[in-house]
Amino acid sequence: MHGEDKTRQGLLQSLSKLQSLTLLCVGAGVAPMIHALRTILRKEKGIQISMLYGVREVEDILLKDVLEGFLAEYPDRFRLLYCVGSRWANVHMAAKNKEEYLPPPPPKNFHTLSNAALGWINESKIREHGFPPCSQTRVIVCGLPGVYDKLCGPRNCPRVMPDTILFEIGYTDEMVIKL
Repeated sequence: MHGEDKTRQGLLQSLSKLQSLTLLCVGAGVAPMIHALRTILRKEKGIQISMLYGVREVEDILLKDVLEGFLAEYPDRFRLLYCVGSRWANVHMAAKNKEEYLPPPPPKNFHTLSNAALGWINESKIREHGFPPCSQTRVIVCGLPGVYDKLCGPRNCPRVMPDTILFEIGYTDEMVIKL
């Protein structure tokens, strides 16, 4: 059995012990999350789930109808935040001081989303919308290599690396699953 298969199997076997899951995904990383969501929402009635899904543009949201369906079907158990925009949204380029800074306009059609925040998945969004570290919670991460590097460390490394967002928040190796 491959390492990734063991991780998924271990997660599904340990679900009954969990109270909460925070799912962090970017771009096409949402697909494996939806697969897990289908199983967890239908079989594990006691688990609360919060998903932060990062995309650059509203039009980049994949499988939106499926995610919105989960919100409608499981309003007391599933929360979703679309993180839309660029990590550069808060960088003060071409401004000599904060008073001169003009933020970029919101992405096209951003106003059509009721559950969205501007910018990338970051520490403040995880703290506000995710579940805090504890033995009965897990964080699942899925995205491009840079996403892993920033949030928890390389995908092929089982550790939550120092100087990453999840490490700074207080998540341990046992609490973080890298898909």
